[in-house]
Amino acid sequence: MKRKVLLLLTVVTLLASCNDELLTESQATQEKITKNLSGKLAEAKVINGRAYFPTKQALQEAYDDLKEAEDEKIAAFIDGLGITSLRPIVTEGNEETVYNKTKERLEALKNNARFMESPDAASHIGNIDLMISDIDDLEEIIGDDAFSALLNSDGEIQVGTDIYKYTDVGIFIINEDKYEVLTNYLAEQKIADNLLYTTDNEIRSNFVAERPAPMVYSIYSDDGLGYYPVTMPPLGGGGGGGTSTNSPPVTDPNVQMSNFINSLPNCDTYTTFLQSLFGDSDMCVDKYESRRRVKSKAYNYNYYLVYNLGVKVKHQYRGWTGFWRKENVDEIRLGVISGTFYYDYSSYFNPAPSQNRITSIYNNNNRTIFDANTFWTPTYYPNVYTISGYSTQGYPTIFKDDFYIEDILPYNYTSSNPLLDQGLYAALQAGNKQLSHENLNKLFWNETVKRLGNFWQSLGKPRPGNNITFSYNAAPLGKLMVAKTFYDHKYGTDDVHKTFDWGFQIGFNIDSSGNVSPSASPGALKKPQEFKTLMYGIVKRNGQWHGSKIATANY
Repeated sequence: MKRKVLLLLTVVTLLASCNDELLTESQATQEKITKNLSGKLAEAKVINGRAYFPTKQALQEAYDDLKEAEDEKIAAFIDGLGITSLRPIVTEGNEETVYNKTKERLEALKNNARFMESPDAASHIGNIDLMISDIDDLEEIIGDDAFSALLNSDGEIQVGTDIYKYTDVGIFIINEDKYEVLTNYLAEQKIADNLLYTTDNEIRSNFVAERPAPMVYSIYSDDGLGYYPVTMPPLGGGGGGGTSTNSPPVTDPNVQMSNFINSLPNCDTYTTFLQSLFGDSDMCVDKYESRRRVKSKAYNYNYYLVYNLGVKVKHQYRGWTGFWRKENVDEIRLGVISGTFYYDYSSYFNPAPSQNRITSIYNNNNRTIFDANTFWTPTYYPNVYTISGYSTQGYPTIFKDDFYIEDILPYNYTSSNPLLDQGLYAALQAGNKQLSHENLNKLFWNETVKRLGNFWQSLGKPRPGNNITFSYNAAPLGKLMVAKTFYDHKYGTDDVHKTFDWGFQIGFNIDSSGNVSPSASPGALKKPQEFKTLMYGIVKRNGQWHGSKIATANY
């Protein structure tokens, strides 16, 4: 008996020792990541349960450091701050910590009388699995993983002395000393003070309708209460839909894989008006094996403080807590067959004297320049010249690609021959947004990509791959249309993503020649609009492929 007790004590001691070693190793890993946090991340701290940054620039630089970081880095930063995130980043290492914080979060919600009076609150608050599902669903509202982790569970963040509160009606801005004014105002207006319940539809619609422009409105000037509106979807909803008859086939190095992707149905990405509040957000989920899923996303988020335009596919596993966390797969692929959007700079651009239409091709630090009318002919390329050692380092992020084709129209341009631009200029001139996207897509695939391939082959080079950006600068109309195609794949990882454009006060100037350059001046702050895409995100696990194809509305 004595020997059995000794053996049991030995086993317990060894288990405790192993647990201590694992805990120490996990803590050491997190401390190492935390110590390596660079730049403005080190300036962040916590004030009254909110992440705090001294300036907008500090927040922007911190966001830049986090937006494409691994989940472990984001989790280490957030856990180091100690805030309870609106939508937490969950890893194997911090799952228990997040779970315990969630239980504390639910206890705090029980003391929120307005939340407890909302529909389903009583039934959900007593069921942690339902609440975890509700928190996961917040991705429809604040879809950016990094930014939603920076917001606390009340949807708040502090920059300088100002608190920014995100609601389903918009963003409210208040000085930290006047926070009670905001709390009282939300109660008076019957606006939900937490994103885990919603404002009445009529109240929301009326409130936003009175303040529709994308600007900061003064609510109480004496108390410094400001408001930045959300985007309300048109009546009848939006999202989802089939592909246009002009949509190109999937281009994938593997023919069999192309056939599989083409056979995927277009999922309906629009499930609730909430996903349109802070920009374009289209997401598809392929759930399998009950505890695994593939999420494919196309987004153009605008959170006023930061914005992000891009695409992503990620694979997740539902852990023991009910939270979804990343899980590596054998292979993962992300393809943007075509993505289109535009910038409107007509409000601050003064046309310069007339000039010829010019097209440039940028590739591998070379710029090839020729008359655009020549570029659209199939095989004849006179008067073409190339500038070697021409870097696009100073160009905006949106144009940095394997191949960037820049088409600049003259200020006296008239679209006398629609074959030159597939009727795009006429559609822009008429203000027909849907037709503009359709014609840009046709111009991109039927003309630009084809002509680029022919020209490249005439130089004795192989046809270009799938990472191509095309900009159509309709200078007389103050519109800059952009089309993109993209493909990437990786092995042994959990996600593939591509950021096309991002920032918070990052814009561009267009000089008298129509050339684009970055600018941070107030007049240059232009964000991408009307993001439309046809894309797919797929993963391979245990020999089986899973995923979705997205075709956004009116594409």
